[in-house]
Amino acid sequence: MTRIQIAGWVVAVTCACAAGAVHADEGHAGHEGMEHGMEQATGKGVGGSWSAMRATRDAIAADIDAGKLSEIHEKSEALVPQGQALLERSTDLAAGKRARVESALKQLPGVVDALHDAADAGKTDEARRQLKQLDGVLELVRVQYPPAALATSASEPDHAAMGHEMAMHGEHGSGAGVPGHAHAAKPLAAVDAAAKSTIAVASGDFLFEPKILELRAGEPTRIELVNQGKVEHALVVSEPSGKRDWIHLHAAPGATDAGTFQIDVPGRYKLLCMVAGHTEAGMVGELVVKAR
Repeated sequence: MTRIQIAGWVVAVTCACAAGAVHADEGHAGHEGMEHGMEQATGKGVGGSWSAMRATRDAIAADIDAGKLSEIHEKSEALVPQGQALLERSTDLAAGKRARVESALKQLPGVVDALHDAADAGKTDEARRQLKQLDGVLELVRVQYPPAALATSASEPDHAAMGHEMAMHGEHGSGAGVPGHAHAAKPLAAVDAAAKSTIAVASGDFLFEPKILELRAGEPTRIELVNQGKVEHALVVSEPSGKRDWIHLHAAPGATDAGTFQIDVPGRYKLLCMVAGHTEAGMVGELVVKAR
């Protein structure tokens, strides 16, 4: 091989290596761009992931209000990965709270599928109902975190979340048992007398079965709350002023809570699950107290 041929070969190899390096840099830049796009989609840290989920929820609500049901599909698909990002970044959350977040997020695929079905069928009312289900899931998640943890930066608290939490505690108190609801050590209607009848109520995510309970005024009745759901549930009936509970039962997933109660005033009263977000998700019923 002549000196000229060798020089040409070296130049060719050098150019090829340089071109490869350029392509590698372009590929790396492209990969970084994709990662940056993903980071923007899910936000930075717990606060960013939470903000991304809330933004997705609000975008879906706007589509429903505008009658653009076909737009729901693409937006709702982001919810599951956003929830996964939130969970992965919740490393500082206490184990029990993290487990409740994970349990709540497991409901997202079902809600997303239901939103898709409502959109495909053009059922605006059903889409709104599923949006309430989504709100219930998000509320279950939100109450597991301190308000500051859901801020988009350490110096910028989530004032909306803080305000909502303060409103919840201001309205219902901050008793133990059910977050955001005043729970007296002994509900007003609880009695030690022997029950004359028993009502079994199954709670799921998010419903009561049966939805309407009936009992006789002045008659001790045992009420059993059987939690068949994946998250904690409560059964609460407040006395007319709303300041205290006549009936209050609270059961963890797979558990049962029961008590004997006697209400002397005939009437129809709201029956609610006062775990944060559950009433909003449609977990309501009615207690009918019949005159003797």
